Amino acid sequence: MPALTDKSPARFILPAQPLRRYISAYYFLNTGPDKTEQEDFLYPEWATVRFTLQGKATGNTVGLAPLDIPADSITGPTGRAALLRFRNVVVVGFGLLPLGWYRMIGCPADRWADKVSAVDAAPEFGQVAQLRPEIEGLSDPEQIAALCDHILLKALGHTDPLEADIIAMHQAIGDPDISNVADLSRATGIPTQRLERLSRRIFGFPPKLLLRRQRFLRTLANVMEHPDLNWSGALDGHYFDQAHFNREFQTFMGMSPGQYLAMPRAVSSAANRTRAQHVGQLLQLLQVPAPPNGQ
Repeated sequence: MPALTDKSPARFILPAQPLRRYISAYYFLNTGPDKTEQEDFLYPEWATVRFTLQGKATGNTVGLAPLDIPADSITGPTGRAALLRFRNVVVVGFGLLPLGWYRMIGCPADRWADKVSAVDAAPEFGQVAQLRPEIEGLSDPEQIAALCDHILLKALGHTDPLEADIIAMHQAIGDPDISNVADLSRATGIPTQRLERLSRRIFGFPPKLLLRRQRFLRTLANVMEHPDLNWSGALDGHYFDQAHFNREFQTFMGMSPGQYLAMPRAVSSAANRTRAQHVGQLLQLLQVPAPPNGQ
């Protein structure tokens, strides 16, 4: 696969319209021929499928020991950042939104939260694993995206009655005015006990953590988008103060804001800017699906 752009190692392509409630975007990463090992971040995100066509990477949740990453992998939804180390890699991947996990994987998301596995490690991964041999030998991102669209649309079949609740919950989690589980329950019309079960099963984590993670990433994206802002000027309105944010930063990133700013982020920074241009959001978790039937 050739270099994707002059300025960014990544390219993002939105899936076909009927798939956009299930898949965040297809992405294509080519870090070029540089043989020097690079280190960068993966921010907390929904589940992701990655097919490594060239090179090799190791990675770890921040604070844990590095692990070899399977060439063809699926990562469940994540609640903490990960560090990646790689050289000369070519990767094709896509993000599975919560509804995509439910329809294409089907097993409880909390079983795979913060875990990475080979795509052939479990029968539940069969619908996404089938894509790997189909893209073998292809190099054009548009062609790969169109082929994945075709295969995944066929695999989806009919809609499911639970889809409306999942989308309603996903939209409410992404609403910056919703800050607690009681508000989330009122906004979705889902009782709190059922909300808790649905959250763990489909989204991978309890609803309170999902709202905290969303609040944190809104602040982080604000700093990414406006680098002239200091942290206190970028804070989401639901933070009590800077100390509150600093504690959350440690929870989700495994380090302080100052340590984060000192880390190399060349690849992810360029990829995030490209993502914003083509998908509309700097970070995958800030992408919210449209309501059913376009309502």
